[in-house]
Amino acid sequence: MLDYKSIIRLKKLGLSHGAIATRIGCKWESVQRIVTRCENEWGDLEKIPGDLTNEEIADTLFQTRKSVDTDYFQPDCERILEKQRRGFLRNELWVEYCAESARAGKKAYRLSRFNELVSDFRTSHDISFTQKHAPGLDSQVDWTGDHGHIIDSDTGELTDIHVFVMTLPYSGYFYAEGFLNEDINSWLNGHIHAYAFFGGVPQFTIPDNCSTAVDRRHFDERGILNTKYVEFLNHYGTVPKPTRVRRPKDKGHVERHVGIVEKDIIRVMNGLDIYTLSDFNDILLRKVISRNARPYSKKLGSRTEIFEQEERQELLPLPTMNYRSYVEKEATVWRDYHIQFECAFYSVPSKYIGHKVKVRAASDEVQIFDDQNRLIARHQRAARKWERLTDPSHVPDYGTMKDGAYSTPEILKWARKFGPFTEKWIRAELGRFKYEVQAYRPATTVLRLLNRHSSVAERTSEIAIESNIFTVKGFRSILSAQERKHVEETAPEPDLNSLFCSHDGEVSG
Repeated sequence: MLDYKSIIRLKKLGLSHGAIATRIGCKWESVQRIVTRCENEWGDLEKIPGDLTNEEIADTLFQTRKSVDTDYFQPDCERILEKQRRGFLRNELWVEYCAESARAGKKAYRLSRFNELVSDFRTSHDISFTQKHAPGLDSQVDWTGDHGHIIDSDTGELTDIHVFVMTLPYSGYFYAEGFLNEDINSWLNGHIHAYAFFGGVPQFTIPDNCSTAVDRRHFDERGILNTKYVEFLNHYGTVPKPTRVRRPKDKGHVERHVGIVEKDIIRVMNGLDIYTLSDFNDILLRKVISRNARPYSKKLGSRTEIFEQEERQELLPLPTMNYRSYVEKEATVWRDYHIQFECAFYSVPSKYIGHKVKVRAASDEVQIFDDQNRLIARHQRAARKWERLTDPSHVPDYGTMKDGAYSTPEILKWARKFGPFTEKWIRAELGRFKYEVQAYRPATTVLRLLNRHSSVAERTSEIAIESNIFTVKGFRSILSAQERKHVEETAPEPDLNSLFCSHDGEVSG
């Protein structure tokens, strides 16, 4: 039962319906309905007797509606709760109730009032139940809140890994996989790999209301699924059952398994030195298989045994062709014959310098097409931010300037204009990468900076070499400090005489 006395007290204090709903833990429509009824019954909230209990307030408010309630179709709460026990969602049962109301020629309660009536019936009759699941019927999907990590082998920095989890509630069998982000392609590929791991597809898929599954521009209590996600689920023949907003019990099974993955798997893996996403997922998969094979403590068998014996055969067959998810964008080929796509660099033949190209990226591969839609380059998807992937066949012969591309002699000639320290820094930068072309972008960025601050170019390069700093960000910091110092040193001395007034003659006392 709602805390009517608290609602009335907070409303007297001037709180909005939304603020009261947040404080009480109910919907703002419920607060609005209670306040309106109280005003209709007593005329003013100040006139409500302070000694009334919540039960007495409820009896008064709802007794006055008896003549109105006859116009409404009354829900069969016992049957509704029985269906909910078998796995139906309350929202689905409300839709069914509305159809029954229309057939009976009566009004239907709004969803909030319908839920209130069913919940009151359940409380008054002391009904409690544990939801039972049928084999192969449902799967539940979510991202973990805690992230895994991999180590960037170049910088030593940690990169967050977002872990996808899908569970089958009947057996408890589950799958987990790490991704570099939580975009729609990672979300869909997590589903694809999970279905392949299960060897089949459940009849219903219950996703969390995360931004990758739900269209945030058209968001409501139930959630509107992303169109691309619906197309994907249709391809696999599974029906989406989105959860209600902020109702973790609608997907309580996957919530428990998210906790298992976070505490028993990710926490342990974060103590390991893992350098690539593929290594992370290899270790994660082995741990998932091991956890699935562990016997249950309160029932016979393990997740794997129950799945293999009772659930696998109930799954729908996999489609003959996997769904392939892509992201397509345009990019311009720079003078180092690389394009930038989602914080990484990919090479193309140098003849395309200055051209617009189309990038089609899947979770594991990046394809690049020219304006005639011809494939001109193909790369594995970058595993970390600012990674450079270069096809050796795209690299022109050493020392040649081809199709407007930068060359090492050209960049070194540019560096010599500033002095030997700048040339030495550029040479060191060129030697840091597998292919010299991969250093062209940071090297030319630094040289363009020095064009604007040539007076401190050599001193900045000398300090950067002594400090072993070979990044654009670090070089820019040293340059800013040297420029400030240079301005201070070259500033003219102040004329102290200008601080005093001058007079033509003395004024006598």
